[in-house]
Amino acid sequence: MQTKIPTSQQLETPRFLLRIPNESDIPFVFSATRFEGFNDGMLWESPENQEELIEPLRNSKKEWEAGKGYAFTITEKENAKPLGRISIRKTNKENRWNVGFWTHPESQKQGIMTEVLKAILDFGFEQLAATEIEACHALWNKASEKVLKRNGMTFDRYIEQGFKKNGQWVEENLLVIDLEKWNKIS
Repeated sequence: MQTKIPTSQQLETPRFLLRIPNESDIPFVFSATRFEGFNDGMLWESPENQEELIEPLRNSKKEWEAGKGYAFTITEKENAKPLGRISIRKTNKENRWNVGFWTHPESQKQGIMTEVLKAILDFGFEQLAATEIEACHALWNKASEKVLKRNGMTFDRYIEQGFKKNGQWVEENLLVIDLEKWNKIS
């Protein structure tokens, strides 16, 4: 049986803190969605206004409380500046979790997500008792693919109809890492 993670949980990497999202993050999240192409590889659409981000935040808190998913806002250690988001959620397969992430366009290409994903994989395997962790990326999203592979994830399968965006299917690749491999490389 899985241990319920306290709602005060905070993770730390050498450069970053990962904390539970809160309402003060809404302007930051909204600002990221104003960049052209930001939402193209995401399952969710760009909000029209900041109020549309309140309900997803509430749902994230409910997932946390139910032990079904854990979202974190990524911040700089020294000044608490928000940089992005990462989450890990249960899948339908026992002891298999799914990771999703994004970095604000103003903070991309700084190695943030490679470092943070390592902490989330540790969290998943050590605290959530995951035996496998997966992540999908749109085929064109080579930056996300590199982040996943740098953390030991390997190709599992191609998904022709990954998710719909603007009425069109977006092709994805699914990458996976299991506990045995993680223990060897971490």
